[in-house]
Amino acid sequence: MVDALRRVRGMVTVDGTVVDVHPTASASAIEVETEVTGYIDACDAPLRHAAADAAVAAAVRDGLYAIEQAVEFTFYTYGGTIDELREYIRDSWRDARIDEATVGRTRDALRRFPGSRPRSRERVVVTSLRPRRGAGNGV
Repeated sequence: MVDALRRVRGMVTVDGTVVDVHPTASASAIEVETEVTGYIDACDAPLRHAAADAAVAAAVRDGLYAIEQAVEFTFYTYGGTIDELREYIRDSWRDARIDEATVGRTRDALRRFPGSRPRSRERVVVTSLRPRRGAGNGV
């Protein structure tokens, strides 16, 4: 990602902005209402997300960009059922899965909270980066 930030630097004018959006390295939870029923097994995702953080920090440290603003927020994905949510995560997230124990605890929680829907909870960071004058391509 550091290389991508270096390459895109040459495409952005000094008054432009690069926006980086990626999940944090923290584990993503499965919830029903406020009850955490388990965590998503995301394989190497925490390492990849930490590497994205490090790439942004390196681009700032190397003087390519200045951080205009960074905001961390919670992103929820809801399913109609735990099976629907499980299928969505399996199909949409790289190498991620919800294990059987979490599915069982989620079904139990759904019985305790009639009318509720299961959800995944991710922490996401969005960072706006302003190209630094004189950094890369003579801008």
